[in-house]
Amino acid sequence: MKVAQYLAAHDGVITTADAVARGMTPSEIEGRVRAGLWSREGRCVFLSVEHELTDAARIRIVVATYGGVIDRASAAWWHGLITTPPAAVQISVGRSVRPQQRCGAQADSKRRSYPAEDVMTLRGVAVTSLELTVLQASAELDDGIALMDRALQTKCVTVASLRKALDRNSGSHGMRRARFLLTAAADLSESQAERLFVKILREYGITGWTHQVWVAGLRSDFGWAAERIAVEIHGWRWHKTKSQWERDQRWINLVHGVGWVPLVFTWERLTTEPEVCMAELCAAIETRQSAA
Repeated sequence: MKVAQYLAAHDGVITTADAVARGMTPSEIEGRVRAGLWSREGRCVFLSVEHELTDAARIRIVVATYGGVIDRASAAWWHGLITTPPAAVQISVGRSVRPQQRCGAQADSKRRSYPAEDVMTLRGVAVTSLELTVLQASAELDDGIALMDRALQTKCVTVASLRKALDRNSGSHGMRRARFLLTAAADLSESQAERLFVKILREYGITGWTHQVWVAGLRSDFGWAAERIAVEIHGWRWHKTKSQWERDQRWINLVHGVGWVPLVFTWERLTTEPEVCMAELCAAIETRQSAA
């Protein structure tokens, strides 16, 4: 692959070693820099001015400069799990690597190493494996629960493969949060979400409810009989089958048809915005009580 082809395939980023391997001499490389054809982005790292400094180019520059492994949310973007990468490229380097004084892209570097099973090469870049990336990004991002859920839904990872990666990296930063999320994801009965709902009800002092009530011939997770409010608690979406989804829609229609108010709360919302969920519930209770 010649230099022009290499640049096109690598987002305009090239190192001295890559250029020499394609027949260029060190003096020819410096000549391109002096002519303004290449900009120096790091020690022996260059960007062709014919290419924009894209998000992909920033990641390649940081990897070429630091020589580490792209991880966390940056790895999630490289894997295609999220649409927007973080402003600073996240990378982990060995503890013996000296900090770089110059890099044309902002980097968020940490000193740590990963087991060989959790590192792969993707489009020429060393990056954490899909499983470890899902765990790290889920623990770090505000919508990390949704990220893990999507990964499980699309079957690009499994609970078993995530658990193995978690065990190999149990002492790493963020893995405690990842373990909490994975434990919830593995709970097929949704009982964990129901226990969380009860805990929040008690914290907010909301009473008058009954666990497991029958409304319109169907069982609801929770009910306020006096106010005629039925609540369903959903766990992780990836467990849902088509028949379960259809049952949920039928439940809403039937409950509403007999004059009850149907409310649905997900594990994700109960975890990330419990105050909003309780505000919605309290508003429904107050509306029913005022109309009585």
